[in-house]
Amino acid sequence: MYNNFFGFKERPFQLVPNPGYLFLSKSHEEAIAHLNYAVSHGDGFVAITGEVGTGKTTLCRAFLEDLDKNTEVAYIFNPRLNSMELLRTINDEFGIDSKADNPKDLIDSLNTFLIELKSRDKNAILLIDEAQNLSTEVLEQLRLLSNLETNTSKLIQIILVGQPELRKILDSYELRQMNQRITLNWYLTPLTRKETREYIRHRVNIASNKTEDKFTPAAYYRIHHYSGGIPRLINIASDRALLTAFGFNKRKVTGTIAGNAINELKSRGGKTPLFFTKEKILAGTLAVLCLALIAVFVFKTPGIFQSTPAEKKNTPPAVSQPGPVTNPGPVKKTAVTFEEFLGNLTNRSSRFDAVNTSLSLWETTPSVNRILNNMDDDAAFFQLAATQNNFQLLQIDNDLDLVKKLNLPAVLALFPPGASSPRYLTMVKMTEMEMTLKGGEKEDVIRVTPGEMKSYWSGTAYIPWKDFLNCKGDIPYGAPKESVFTLKMMLRDIGFTEIPLDYEYDGTTRAAVEQIQERHGIEVDGIVGARTKIAVYNEKKDLKIPHIRAANEPPDGEKQ
Repeated sequence: MYNNFFGFKERPFQLVPNPGYLFLSKSHEEAIAHLNYAVSHGDGFVAITGEVGTGKTTLCRAFLEDLDKNTEVAYIFNPRLNSMELLRTINDEFGIDSKADNPKDLIDSLNTFLIELKSRDKNAILLIDEAQNLSTEVLEQLRLLSNLETNTSKLIQIILVGQPELRKILDSYELRQMNQRITLNWYLTPLTRKETREYIRHRVNIASNKTEDKFTPAAYYRIHHYSGGIPRLINIASDRALLTAFGFNKRKVTGTIAGNAINELKSRGGKTPLFFTKEKILAGTLAVLCLALIAVFVFKTPGIFQSTPAEKKNTPPAVSQPGPVTNPGPVKKTAVTFEEFLGNLTNRSSRFDAVNTSLSLWETTPSVNRILNNMDDDAAFFQLAATQNNFQLLQIDNDLDLVKKLNLPAVLALFPPGASSPRYLTMVKMTEMEMTLKGGEKEDVIRVTPGEMKSYWSGTAYIPWKDFLNCKGDIPYGAPKESVFTLKMMLRDIGFTEIPLDYEYDGTTRAAVEQIQERHGIEVDGIVGARTKIAVYNEKKDLKIPHIRAANEPPDGEKQ
C-alpha cells in the first residue's frame, strides 16, 4: 500500500524469513560462532534457546547455509513426533531407509550411514527447531542416538533450538543424563536499542535500494521499548508505523506517529498487523486533537498540578502490608504543568536521580557510581545501579496494572514532546485517581492523573526490589535446593503452617504459591520468579518495604 509513497520496491517488514533481509545481531553472530566451534569438535549436544520471535529459525538457516559440502544435515522443524516418527524422519532427511517398523532397524541403518560418512571424513548434523515441543521420551531417544560413536569421535552432532521452556525441560530430573552431555548452551538475546535502530535501517535500506532514515530517534526508541528488541515485534510495529505515517501523508516516522501506531497495536491485542485506511487514521487524529485541546485547557488551569521540593530522606519508615503508603513529602501549589515539569529534566541526570530516589525509599543510603551515567543503555544503567546496591531489578513493559499489583515504587520512562530520549521519575504513590511522582536533583514532587501520565509514558517501568533472604533462581526450575527450603520457611511464616520444611517443591508448596499469586492478581502458574517473590515478601509483616498503595486497597484495585 505504501511502497510507492516511500520509494520501496517491497514492504521491508514482512513477517517472512527472507534471506535477503538477513540481519545478524551480536548475539546471533556469537551463537553461529559457537555452533561452528561445537560442530568442528563434534562432541556432545548443543542447545540454543531464545524468546518467541528472536530469530532462531533465521539463525538456523544462516548457519546451515554456511556449512561446507563435507557436512550432511537432517533439519527437523516440526518435532511433534513420537520416538518412531522421529527416527523415520531423521533417516528420511538423510536419504536412507526409513520404512522399518522397529527402532533397532532404523538405528542400524542410521549407524551404517554415519560410519560410511565418517570413513569419507564427512560430518553429520541433526538440527531440531522448536525443540521445546519434544516429549521426554523423544529427548531420551535422542540421548541414545548420541551414543553412536567410534573409538575416537561421535558420529552425529545434535543441535536443539527452541524457546526458553526447552532449558527448563532439560533441567528436569528425568533428563539429567542428557543435560550433562550438553557442551554448549547459548541463549539468544533480543536486540539492544542500538541494534534495533540498525535492524530497522538495514531493512529500510534494502527495500529502498539506498541509504536513508525513515524513522526519527524518538521513533526508534518507542519501537524498541514496545518490542523489547524482539525482531518479530519490531517488524510488526515498524510496518504499522510506516502505514500510519502514510495515512498522515508524512514521509518520516516520528516518535508521535510510532506511538500512535503502537497504541493501536496494544488496543487490538498487539500481535498482528491490521489494515488501516487514510480515512480511519485521519478520523482518529481529529479525535485525538479534540482531546488534546480539552487537556490543554484543563492542565493550564492553576492548581491542577503541583510541584515542590520534597522533604529529604526523613519520612517515616515504610513497612509491609498493612502499613503506611510511602510519604511523598509536602506539595505546594504552582502553575507548572506535567509537560513543563518533564521539560526541565534531562535524560541522564533524571535517571540518576530517579534510581537514587527509588532506592532511598527502602531505608538505605544509595551508592550509585556516577561513572554509570556514561552508559547509553538506560536498562543496563538501572540494572547495574541496582546491583551495586544489592538490589534486584524487575523491568515491566506496557503493564501499569502489574506495577500496581506489585505495589513497590517504580521508575517510569516518560517522553516530553519532541524529546528523542526519555526522562525518568519515581512513582511513590498511586490511587485510582492520582499518581504522585518524584524527580530531579531536589526530588520535586508532582501529582498527575493516570491518563496524563500514560500520555507521556513510554511503557517501561523499572522496579528495584530486595531479595531479603537471597532466594535464588526460578523455583522449581534451575533454583538451588536451598532456595526451596527458604521459600518454605517464608510460606510457613505467613500462615501456611502445614508445609513441611525440606528441600522438595511439593504439591502443598505449589498450592500455597498459587494461592498467593491469585491473591495478588499475578499469573497463577506455581512458578516462583521475581514477581511471586515480591508478592511473598509483601506478605511478611516483619519486613520494612515501601508501598505505593494504601494497605486497605485490594491488589487488583477493585472495590470490595
